[in-house]
Formats: sequence, structure tokens, C-alpha cells
Amino acid sequence: MAFPPTSIVGRGLVALGCFLGSSGLASAGDYHDRTTLDCAECHVMHSGLGPKKGSEPNGSGGLLERSDVGSLLRRDVNELCLSCHDGSVRAADVLGRNQGRFPGDVRQAGFLNSLGGVGHATTGHTLGSTEIAPGSNPPWSADLENGSGRGLECINCHAPHGSLGATPTYRNLRSDAGNNRPGEGLVTYNVGRPGSNDLTRDVFVRREFGYDEDDVDFNEPDRQDSAMARFCAGCHDEFHGVAGVDANIGGRPSGKGLTAFVRHPTAGVDLGSVGDEWTRVETYFARKNRVKVMSSLGAWDSPAGGLTPTCITCHKAHGNDNAFGLIYRSGSGARTENGDTHGRAVEDLCRQCHGDTPFAP
Repeated sequence: MAFPPTSIVGRGLVALGCFLGSSGLASAGDYHDRTTLDCAECHVMHSGLGPKKGSEPNGSGGLLERSDVGSLLRRDVNELCLSCHDGSVRAADVLGRNQGRFPGDVRQAGFLNSLGGVGHATTGHTLGSTEIAPGSNPPWSADLENGSGRGLECINCHAPHGSLGATPTYRNLRSDAGNNRPGEGLVTYNVGRPGSNDLTRDVFVRREFGYDEDDVDFNEPDRQDSAMARFCAGCHDEFHGVAGVDANIGGRPSGKGLTAFVRHPTAGVDLGSVGDEWTRVETYFARKNRVKVMSSLGAWDSPAGGLTPTCITCHKAHGNDNAFGLIYRSGSGARTENGDTHGRAVEDLCRQCHGDTPFAP
């Protein structure tokens, strides 16, 4: 419930909001700002007394647990995020099957799994996991950042109060996630102008609060770089590099000093630009259902669009039912977050660009 600002409680909540995020609330992008979320929906005025958790009405006829954590959160971080982002009509569903506000979406990011709950730890990002992130250098795990025993939380990747500064970030992604230095993992988008593309921004969002694959496409402002790859490199550093400098090819040098490809390129190499008939762009366009690639020209349906794969071409950012969140997309049948209804194995994904013959359908 929302209290009028003229009441004592209302004035207290306004003060609390200013204290918790005065700079962020002024420019929080499309999400978690004062027009879409009240401070009191996530925070309480006073922490609970004693070691036990309390409870209070949640405004919908039920009870909401209140955590004794010093940040004055109503619940622990993941529980709090999932109170709106798991099966709720208020927001997109990010955990397991899509039963939230947009149940018909083929979610661009797919879905998370959780320890002791939804899914399997090998199929994407696992809430509660304390495992070392694959390819992290230096080694990064959630509990190294959060504190001993505190596994992966939503706020390890997302800024809970919104994106700060003059350039709000896509989906409130943190620019300093993992081992990234502040600003290194910045992913920009056409904030405030859904449906109008800006080729200087990294992401083109066609529909406000659009989470379906058709609502989102990816630009390539720098032909040798991928903002999304730099973000991912915060935790998966050794899978990335720079064309002409390091064999992995991505958004920054991996430090390995290799001279031949050892990982799939995530920037700097366009479809059809290598001169290998098995990777020609015509193979990609022969598919009815295509995975997402970046375009330097904002022309994803044109072979001349400067099309480049990146991390989320092959992986769902949150995950899905497949190993490593891979997208088994055969190119036919109905699209799903796992790929499509005819996709059965990783080879279906590879054949998106590397067909059995150059123009295999």
C-alpha cells in the first residue's frame, strides 16, 4: 500500500527513499523508479527486533515476511526480487516456466534456476550458487562478493535501485558486475524511446517492458567490440579477447596471448566475412527461426547488415533447460526458450551458421 506524503509515515518513507538512493531515483531508467515502484514495497521503516523474522500484511490479503537484515529489506534479496519476478502479474517472470505478467513471451533472457528448487545448476545462472564462475580470472564467486555462504543473488548482475548516471543501462545491468571495473561492462539502450533505434546504443528495445525475443535486438556501435560480451566477461573473462590481439575475440584481451581460435568469437568477425563457405551469411538466412546477432547497421534481416555473433547469440542470459543455457534452434518449428520445437542438440545451434552444406535449410 502507498501512504500519502502528508502523513507522518508517508514523510518517513519519502525520507527513507531519499536516504537509500537519492541520486539513483532521479534517473533510474525504465525500471525500479518512483513512477513504477514505491520504496515501501521493498523496504521497511525499522528492522525487526530480536533474531526472528516478523510478518505483516502485504496489501493482497496475505502476509509478507520481514527480514532482520540491516538494509531494512522486507525479505532476503532473492526472495524479495522473486516476490515480483516469479509467477506474479506485476512483472516479468525470471525463474523457471513463464507464468508471470507476460506468459506468452519467448523470453530474450530465458529463465534462471535455483539451488534446491527450480531447474539444474548446469543449465544457466543458479540463484544461491557459491561456485566459481567458469572462466573467471581472477576467480569470482558470489560469496566472495556477497560474504561467506551467500550465493548468487539478482543484484550481483542488476542494480536494484535502477541504473545510475547519465546513461541508464539495459535491464539495469551493473557496469561493474563480477571482475569488471566500474563502467567496463556498460550496456546502453534506447532509453525512453521504445521503437526508435539509436545505433550508438548497444540494445534496441521495440516495446516498453518488452521481454520477448521479438521486442529486442542488438546493435554493434563498435565493429570490434561487444558491450554484452564485456558485461559477460566480468565473470567469464577467459572466454573473451580482442580481434588481432588475442585469439578468443570479444570485448577485451583475455591475457592468454593465443594465436589461433580457441573460443567462438563474440565480436570483430561478421557472418560471411571469414571467407569460409561453411560460415556464409546465406546459411544463417536460410533458417526460418534465427538466433540473435548484432548488427552495425540496425538491419538484422539483411545479409549486408554487418551481422556479428556474440555471447547471447548462443546462450540465454538467464539460462534455459539446456546445458549452459545453449539455444538448440534448428531453424524450423515453433520458437521456444530452449531453441525451437524441432531443436534437439547443440548441433542444431551450430548449423544456424555452419550448415552441412553452405545453403542447407
